[in-house]
Amino acid sequence: MPHFRQRHIIIMAVTCGILFWLFDTVIDAVLFSEGSVLQQIFAPSSRELWLRGTFEFFLALFTVFICLIVRQRYRLEHDLQHALAEVATERAKSESIVAAIGDGISIQDTNLKILYQNQVHQQLSGGNFVGSFCFTVYDQRDTACPDCPVLAAFRDGGIHKLVKALPAGAPVSHVEMTASPLRDAAGNVVAGIELVRDISAYVQTQAELARNASDLEAVNRELEAFSSSVSHDLRKPLTIIYTAAQALKDECNDSPELSSYYIKTIHEASQRMEELIEALQGLARISSCSMANTDVDLSAIAREISLELSMIWPDRAVDWKIAEGLNGYGDPRLMRVLLENLLGNAWKYTKERPQAVIGFGRTATPQGEAFFVRDNGAGFDMSRVGELFKPFARLHDARNFPGTGIGLATVGRIIERHGGTVWAEGAVNAGAVFYFILPLATGDGAVPITHHE
Repeated sequence: MPHFRQRHIIIMAVTCGILFWLFDTVIDAVLFSEGSVLQQIFAPSSRELWLRGTFEFFLALFTVFICLIVRQRYRLEHDLQHALAEVATERAKSESIVAAIGDGISIQDTNLKILYQNQVHQQLSGGNFVGSFCFTVYDQRDTACPDCPVLAAFRDGGIHKLVKALPAGAPVSHVEMTASPLRDAAGNVVAGIELVRDISAYVQTQAELARNASDLEAVNRELEAFSSSVSHDLRKPLTIIYTAAQALKDECNDSPELSSYYIKTIHEASQRMEELIEALQGLARISSCSMANTDVDLSAIAREISLELSMIWPDRAVDWKIAEGLNGYGDPRLMRVLLENLLGNAWKYTKERPQAVIGFGRTATPQGEAFFVRDNGAGFDMSRVGELFKPFARLHDARNFPGTGIGLATVGRIIERHGGTVWAEGAVNAGAVFYFILPLATGDGAVPITHHE
């Protein structure tokens, strides 16, 4: 296109030069009688030739100058069109990004006059208010709102947020506004941008969670009161039965064998019920007690428990293999209850072994570094491993291995409260291994309890 325009300019310049030559020829021949027209055209005098040549030279220079200007003009037009196309493309991208954000966006000048609203902002605010003051159309005020985040951003140049409850009849109930300043190339604040997000669903969810938490707290209080009441009500008649059976047993030492058997049965059943009640209360306390996590020397606790068991049953031959320097992060009191149950179980289920071996250590597992309690006792059937950590679930005959059936459920609850993992492996008459993982002190790696089967 530029070459076509330049060619026309050159043609016009050549035409002008020819016309000027002919015009000057006619003037010299007719008006000044300086020879014939043909003579002036083909053989002009040196003076006329110099004058005409000078004019043609300056005409050529002027033509070149005009061509350069035209070329530059079209180059600038081309660059401008290219720049405008790029601006349009970038604007389309920006509008697409703004639309994809899903939040309302508004720009206000330093007087809080609205300069821009995207579609979402218009929907949240109830209309297009460009050109109006925000406090007038949003809050029906004559002056700026005292908690306006845009004004706060103007004052200190920072980012400010405000959660606002909208009046009844508004498209949404609650919004979160985030304001930040817009600056020019010199760093001066020239406007403020306000991002408005609909948080109605979030606020409703939080309110529902608060109500549920309050209801749950009330239910827990009722359950605690009920548990305490039931425990008390059960304990009292059991105490009477136990006391009466004990007295009857003392009075009937010389009675027939059947009477003694009945009295013994009553005595043992009431004693077992007492143990179950105490175990249930202990499990409830484990679930609701406060925790004070810290670094715990698990090796020291394991050694103390092993000494206590050995003192209670000094006739047992047990080879204790307790690793040194095993530390975990948890509540010290709950960690002791955890090891008392695991080591106590190992002690109980190895009682029929002439040389029992009970170990406590740490090892690498597919789930990570885990503590373990290992024994060479009765073991268990792996097909029933899923029952181990359930209350009152027993995998062995209570006559051979008495207990409440709450111990491993307590272990599972303690690990659950610490956000760890517990599982077991074993085989019948080949011993068992109980693994547990405690989270790190920072909380990294904490996962919900998983009973591996």
